[in-house]
Amino acid sequence: MRIAFGCIGHETNTFSSVPTSINSFKKGSYYVGEEIISAFSHTSTITGGFIENAKKLGMELVPLLWTFATPSGMVDQNAYQILKNEFLNLLRDAREIDGVLLDLHGAMVTEQIEDAEGDLIQAVREVVGALPIVTTLDLHANITPEMAEYAEVIIGFDTYPHVDCYDRGLEAAEVMSAIVQGQIHPRMAYRQLPFLTSPPAQCTMKPLMSEVLERLYALEAQSEVVTATLSMGFPFADIRHAGVSVLVTTDGDQQLAEQHVDEFASYIWEIRQAFNLNLVSVEQAIEQANNTKEKPIILAEGSDNPGGGGPCDGTIILNTLIKNQVEGAVIAVIADPESVDLAIQAGVGNSVDLNVGGKTDPLHGNPVSLTGYVKTISDGNFVHKGPMGQGRTGRMGKTVVIEANGIEIILTEKRIQPYDAEVLRSVGIEPTDRRLIVLKSAVHFRADYTPIAHQILEVDTPGVHSPDLFSYDYHRLRRPIYPLDLDTAWST
Repeated sequence: MRIAFGCIGHETNTFSSVPTSINSFKKGSYYVGEEIISAFSHTSTITGGFIENAKKLGMELVPLLWTFATPSGMVDQNAYQILKNEFLNLLRDAREIDGVLLDLHGAMVTEQIEDAEGDLIQAVREVVGALPIVTTLDLHANITPEMAEYAEVIIGFDTYPHVDCYDRGLEAAEVMSAIVQGQIHPRMAYRQLPFLTSPPAQCTMKPLMSEVLERLYALEAQSEVVTATLSMGFPFADIRHAGVSVLVTTDGDQQLAEQHVDEFASYIWEIRQAFNLNLVSVEQAIEQANNTKEKPIILAEGSDNPGGGGPCDGTIILNTLIKNQVEGAVIAVIADPESVDLAIQAGVGNSVDLNVGGKTDPLHGNPVSLTGYVKTISDGNFVHKGPMGQGRTGRMGKTVVIEANGIEIILTEKRIQPYDAEVLRSVGIEPTDRRLIVLKSAVHFRADYTPIAHQILEVDTPGVHSPDLFSYDYHRLRRPIYPLDLDTAWST
């Protein structure tokens, strides 16, 4: 069997002022044809898992286009159209295929299309006709009725941090093979809940979501169930269909799929209040850190998480650490190409005057004027060794470490989410030796940092990825919706 596969991926934060152009994709991850095989083989990614299992299942792979831009603001319409046309042209040229696997995110928004994945899946359907389309989606997908209508099967990530990407790729290959060979006849049921959740509450390493996950696995273990997905949604996209949704796929039994999806969706709705959050202020976090000698203590600044569209140059925590004369802290990372270049010009071992961060918008803080000692200059390349994306090369661009006021600041050319401890180790910082580590990450860091952290504190700062859902001015989101509207009612 011949299976075509590829990706046009983006997690769009419609509140972000960082534009997403065609260069955002081409300077991010951009592979065509056999380049995809080379880039993803032997990596713990969706595509890596699919490639590995395809070999074992005897699939002939037809790689098309695989591109993903760092999460940011709305995608330029022309950029999306260019990528979509390229993808479809490659698909048409493939010919004599038996199915299509789409490795998508599920929360891409363009200037004209709220549901870009639904639009792409529909366009692929128009090209391939009745051939099976199996789509993988991120746990933060805002799954729409159109996605569910035009894909044969949707397989979402189960975990957050996303440590099951490889497994979902393996699963997608198995499901595709079974469909093509006529071993299963998928029937998928979809439910959308009027429910938004914040990233920290979605973490499957915490008791609430770990229990939810156990129940999901119990559902999937039933012989007639092919796969089941709970998508927690991406609340930082002001679109109609943002939020939680559930999918259940059975083998040939639509009525049973509807029954299972109703039961699971009702269960999630019943426990909705358990997803409320308790955040701490930066000052409270510093106080807690000062009251212990154990290390390291992690301050998670999800509001400036570049993995969800944050500018990654916020300075509120940096400024507060300096004002409170906190020493022995590391900030990972602040994306500031201008300061990086000035530090490189000064050279290792020298001092440099900088205005650090705060160059995107005032919401995340103003530039901080300081004199820093240049400790390290790096090309910013490292290999992920943690559970997420293991084996893939991370690229921070030109990177420097400066020390100012007893604080080490990792300055990067690119916006990157520092969820892998190799971000620190690659520039000579051993995280277990540091007292306080500030990470611009909401949840993903937990996969690699939980085993070494003495304490993890989720810090409340303003930003376009703030866990405080009441801080956003929604216009397109369907209402009423919980928790913004506490009297929201829903039933199957």
